[in-house]
Amino acid sequence: MLKAFQDYLSELLRDNPANYRFLLAISGGKDSIVLGDLFFCAGIPFGIAHMNFQLRGEASDGDERFVQAFAKRCEVPCFTTAINTKNYAAEQQLSTQMAARKIRYIWLEQIRQEEGFDFIVTAHHLNDSVETILYNFTKGSGIKGMLGIPTVNGRVIRPLSFATRQEIDAYYNQEALVHREDASNAESGYARNWIRHEVVPKLQKLNPSFEQTVSRNLVYWQQINAWFEQEAQQIKAQIWHSSPLRHTLQLSSIQSHPALLTLLFHWLQGFGFVAEQISGIHTSVLEQKQGKLFLSKSHKALIHQGNLIIESQSTLPGHPQLWTAGDSSLSLDGQKITISTYTKGPISIPHQPDIAWMDADELSFPLELRHWRAGDVFYPLGMSGKPKKIQDYFTDEKIDRFAKERIWLLVNGDGRIIWVLGFRVDDRFKIRESTTQFAQFQLTSLLDLSKE
Repeated sequence: MLKAFQDYLSELLRDNPANYRFLLAISGGKDSIVLGDLFFCAGIPFGIAHMNFQLRGEASDGDERFVQAFAKRCEVPCFTTAINTKNYAAEQQLSTQMAARKIRYIWLEQIRQEEGFDFIVTAHHLNDSVETILYNFTKGSGIKGMLGIPTVNGRVIRPLSFATRQEIDAYYNQEALVHREDASNAESGYARNWIRHEVVPKLQKLNPSFEQTVSRNLVYWQQINAWFEQEAQQIKAQIWHSSPLRHTLQLSSIQSHPALLTLLFHWLQGFGFVAEQISGIHTSVLEQKQGKLFLSKSHKALIHQGNLIIESQSTLPGHPQLWTAGDSSLSLDGQKITISTYTKGPISIPHQPDIAWMDADELSFPLELRHWRAGDVFYPLGMSGKPKKIQDYFTDEKIDRFAKERIWLLVNGDGRIIWVLGFRVDDRFKIRESTTQFAQFQLTSLLDLSKE
């Protein structure tokens, strides 16, 4: 196995391993001890890092002492630390296992950088990938879940990925190694342990070369995923438009794509949407259900005019603000609205969404900036002085639900709406031949949310 390990590591690095320094994550368990012994026997420069998670009392402390002794026998540097994992999990609102994994990799990378190691090395092997695939398949994770544990992930490498548990056990027995056993590994209460002890042995009865079969399939799945990622990125570049506040997917242009559901799953998982919701989005797109809303824990998605619009749940409408007489400007959700007054008006009114001209004598301070409310009515300029509900105006302009919640109204002191910011001035405030005082309102930065 030593020769196979050396060849595999050289292939991963595409170089001589002796040219690098490796930081081995050693728990004291069988797999990590085999990993350490292989590096030692191969004469490759390495150091050892061990994190005491303080989850098993004296047994955890015994693991730490054991790893320190192992490092001393190998005559390599050993870095240890202890952390109260349960407290950290509670603070981060994570499961104990997820918390241990997160803090472990953060600490390992810190040691790697501080001590000048080139790579972090973990003892994950082929059976770990098999168990991960089965777990992900059961939970439903899409293509990525079928790729197993990556052999190379940035500065983290896993040079035992080629080896089965049986091969590791054989090497362990051949070299008469000693390890520390974590009693929880034998318990079937944990999902992965149950897969290891109950599921895999039954699959091995169906196929005695089960691990090798999965290993071959991993190559196919990884290549399929690489091809799919490339195709998905090309499609995304054509239909995906992003702004600081939202993402808009022009799904109408790919509605007939044979892999539409898979593409949606690939793109929307990162926004917290689960498989059932993504399936619902897919169905709604095919059935052209307008206005359908979907909520994840972090984001909201809306089907509108053949588009899927995604925004963060934390994107909330701003609070109403008063604009008192004498103020020349007002800050507004990252924008700035200013007023300028003139005794002469413009030769022609510019058709710009961020500029509004009006009769200054009609203004009654304090003005108010707020969002629309049910029952709001204004008299859109150019509609012959006819009233229109703001809600109906938004519908006619095809403004989506998310955008209209953020559009501001400039309201006069007497309650009349002056301007739907970025869209239309009220006819009652327009410049007339009799106008002697002219007011210009301008937004210095306008996000045209309805037309993305």
